[in-house]
Amino acid sequence: MAKRTRQIMELGKYIWANPFVCHGQPTFKGTRKMVHCVLEWLAQGKTVDELAAETALPREAIEEALSLAARAIREHYAVAPAPLHPSDDRAPAKRQKARAKQVR
Repeated sequence: MAKRTRQIMELGKYIWANPFVCHGQPTFKGTRKMVHCVLEWLAQGKTVDELAAETALPREAIEEALSLAARAIREHYAVAPAPLHPSDDRAPAKRQKARAKQVR
């Protein structure tokens, strides 16, 4: 069995996942502030400026956390679109017109 090594994963200019800090959870570099906590505070209604003042993190670091979260959603939680019904060989524009007529 191959030996596993613990490596630091650079996730951005301000964010990393270090196996020796907070059990490898993504944190802001040089701190023990976990990225998911900052994102949760934003979800609860705090503004980026409030968080920057309260946590002493640069505004750009918090914005990077938002960008990282958006990328994670886009890359890891998208599902393949449903296939078109094989009997429906019309072009997409014609399908839309047909559906619009049905709604009227």
